Amino acid sequence: MIGKSIVLWLVCALMVLPGLSFAIPAGSPAATPFALHNPIETPLEPPVSNLAGAFAFVSNFENLQMDGWHAIQGSASIVTKPSYNGEPSLESRATGMSAQTDVASQGFVTGDASLSFQADVHAGKGTGWIGLGSGTTAVAVIGVQGNQIWAGGTPATATMVGTVPSLTAQPAGWVYLSSNVYAVTSSNGKTTNWYMDVYADRTDQPIATGISVPNAGEYAEAWISTTSGTVDYTNIVVSTYEIPTAIPGYNNMDGYGQGSGLLVQLLPAFTTLTASMTLTNWNIPQTGILSFQINAMNWYGTTRSTCVGFFQLGIDLDPNGTIAPWYVPGVNCFAHYFLNSSNPAVGNGFPSPPGTQLTLSITDNVSAGMIDFLILDHSVKGRDQTWFAAIPYTGTEFYGTYTQMEWQPCCSNFPIQDYYSNTTLDHMAISGGNLTSPLALSSSYMLPFALNMPPSWNINYYIDSVNGYNQVG
Repeated sequence: MIGKSIVLWLVCALMVLPGLSFAIPAGSPAATPFALHNPIETPLEPPVSNLAGAFAFVSNFENLQMDGWHAIQGSASIVTKPSYNGEPSLESRATGMSAQTDVASQGFVTGDASLSFQADVHAGKGTGWIGLGSGTTAVAVIGVQGNQIWAGGTPATATMVGTVPSLTAQPAGWVYLSSNVYAVTSSNGKTTNWYMDVYADRTDQPIATGISVPNAGEYAEAWISTTSGTVDYTNIVVSTYEIPTAIPGYNNMDGYGQGSGLLVQLLPAFTTLTASMTLTNWNIPQTGILSFQINAMNWYGTTRSTCVGFFQLGIDLDPNGTIAPWYVPGVNCFAHYFLNSSNPAVGNGFPSPPGTQLTLSITDNVSAGMIDFLILDHSVKGRDQTWFAAIPYTGTEFYGTYTQMEWQPCCSNFPIQDYYSNTTLDHMAISGGNLTSPLALSSSYMLPFALNMPPSWNINYYIDSVNGYNQVG
């Protein structure tokens, strides 16, 4: 997911321009919206024919269940070893010359022109494949054997495209594989060809592009197959949301990456996203590495993984009980901090005690032609601390949202085990637009994935502990 990640890569070398946002105390006169740049423009009306296309399938076996997978050849099981940083996996074992193959299609929408898939794979001495299938046949797959990575329409037609990278943040023996699969229609509209770009252990640059997968448009399910030995798979995602994004320095899945909720459907058009955060306690050795945030996307931002139409609001969890609020303004991936102008020596950070209660909102202020960003910190003694900024905007209403907890392997001088977070995000709700009353988002709207944080961390999403997702390892 795009956002804070690229910012933190750049902030290692330079600070984001100061003075582009500001803090105001509660009770102050309403601030004049601050014009950051020219209005953001995107298509005013979404193509209605595509409204049903968004979907996501996520499987990380946290509940020790098969997550909708069923075998079409041989049998597989859920195991706790080898684990991906404590997470269970699906263990698949080929028998002699016979492959072991599993498929899953829960929530799939067919007929989309682009989609992504990913998985963490522990191949050992085996050969394993992940990708898309149709019936009993693969239509787009990536495979790993030893340190070789293969890709193609099927295992039989695949070619070697690269090797497993060394010196990555992946646990020993594991490789993270991902792909964008997409259709390209000829200029005269008469032919459509399908291609695949392949990524391994990083998402900022592919190891291969433009691989022909002629039957990918027939996809109907997620597909796993082990053609030799024993292979383990976890953190499997198939989604119409673009997972790997080739922006230099931005690597959203390197190592621990982020704990996100992946959108699984388009929402009714809305104009305001609100959420509450509880920061019970945190212990952070370095500024600007761990962040917690919400995202609202317009039509283009929801249906395409892009920095355009992508509005993000969040805080860095920083050392010594401080937080650093910021927002991403929808035209790039750069965060703009609400700087502590009253005490420049503090930098971006504001003191906030354990048990901090925050309210965050992102609003498409249609009448004013603005996007408004607002954070209230209810934990400062004697008053709320208020941070507000606005940017000019003309475009569609919002159609999607998701959440993130991000740790940045790019710039951290400490291992992730030196960071600690006990946090909750709840009471997510949307309102305005096509909604006649506020709509609380249920646990079925977003499916968490790649929450590969230390077992000592606790992160809880959604409205209550029943629907909350607790990372178990």
